[in-house]
Amino acid sequence: MIILLSLLLMEYKIEGITLRNDNGSQFIAGVVRQFLKEKGVNQEFTHVATPQENAYIEALHSNVQREVVERYEFESIYHAQMIFNRYYDWYNNHRKHGSLGRKSPEKYLRENELKSKSYKNQKTTDIVSNFNPILSKN
Repeated sequence: MIILLSLLLMEYKIEGITLRNDNGSQFIAGVVRQFLKEKGVNQEFTHVATPQENAYIEALHSNVQREVVERYEFESIYHAQMIFNRYYDWYNNHRKHGSLGRKSPEKYLRENELKSKSYKNQKTTDIVSNFNPILSKN
């Protein structure tokens, strides 16, 4: 979880952001809460058993279930990874989102200059290449 959050914080501006999440153990863990606090990220928790308080991610999960999981029979973990990567690329770069003024998330971020180049560095590729041990070829 810390590695994923680190990658996100290197890629995007964090000043004044609030991370809204449910009460899953990965988010309430002391090490995660301390990490976010040190990075200046506010953490906001939804109430227990209230998915409507986190409607955007619940909508994404519903879309993924309907548009990917129910449509494909995966032959292997690699096949599933390929399909999910292709879906998320389309979802983030091409699909028009009503909540973003009929723009893709990537276009919305570019237009609003929310992406911060200053957080990028060479170490990112080192972290990413070692990030997925299940799919790495040894």
